[in-house]
Parts: sequence; structure tokens; C-alpha cells
Amino acid sequence: MTDTDLYQADPGPLRAAAEAAELAQAVTGLVSIDGCRLADSDPLAPLARDIARSLTEAGLTVHHCAQHDPLYRLGGVCVLAVPAESGTGSSGIAVSWTVHNLLLLDWDRYGTYAGTQQAMNTALGCVLRAFGYPVTPFGSGGAWLVTGRPGTEAGR
Repeated sequence: MTDTDLYQADPGPLRAAAEAAELAQAVTGLVSIDGCRLADSDPLAPLARDIARSLTEAGLTVHHCAQHDPLYRLGGVCVLAVPAESGTGSSGIAVSWTVHNLLLLDWDRYGTYAGTQQAMNTALGCVLRAFGYPVTPFGSGGAWLVTGRPGTEAGR
């Protein structure tokens, strides 16, 4: 061991700051069903933030679902608050995969697009279950509806 090994700076504070920034970035793209930024006062906001953090910890990128967002084209996991009043029957957070626009807009590779959507949505269901979220299929495109947090009555 050299003398310099004994005096290396502790990367812990820098790592913690980077992780906090990554988690903050993940929640900035959260939107409500009308495509507007999800308000902190929305009753589904805490659950949406928890899911975005969990997915970030799993190594996935949270999609910026608002079409006017410059990062919209990049794809990732769409985390969308769905209130019961929207006609879906129950409120929760819809979670689905969105491909990058490079694949989405290339109609010559539609089969690749459809296969990617199906594979990633299936994987998302597994990841959400691994974190303990209660999930049910949502819609016809392979999305999932998360109805509660892990460890709550809805999550059991």
C-alpha cells in the first residue's frame, strides 16, 4: 500500500450528491393523464415518485412523456398518473415502455418496434413485482397499473 492510498478522498458525499441528482431528474418527467407536469398536490404524486425512484435504482431511464419536452424523443419508462375519474375503473400509476423515436418512426422496422415494446413491458412487470409493487395489466399495449406501494394493504 502506498502513502497516497491512505489519503484518498472519500467518494461517499460525491456519490450521494450524484444519486440525489439522478433521482431528482427521474421525477421531473412525471406527468398526469392530461400531459401536464404532475403537481406535487396530486394524490398520485408520491406513488409516481416512488416508482420513478425504484426504476432509476434498477438502472432504467424514466421517459419524459410530455410531447413538448425536448427529452421526449429518447424513450424509456413512461410513468403516468391515472386517476379513477379517467374511466379506467381504478386509480394508479400506468407504467409502460416507450422506445426511442429512432425506432418508433422507422416503419420499415415495425416488427422490431413491436417486439421491443412487448419484451420491455413484460420486463417492467417483473421489475415492479421485484420491488414489491402490486401490478395489474392495463390497457391493450402491455402496460401495467401500479395501485399501491410495497408493504401496504394494496401492495399485499
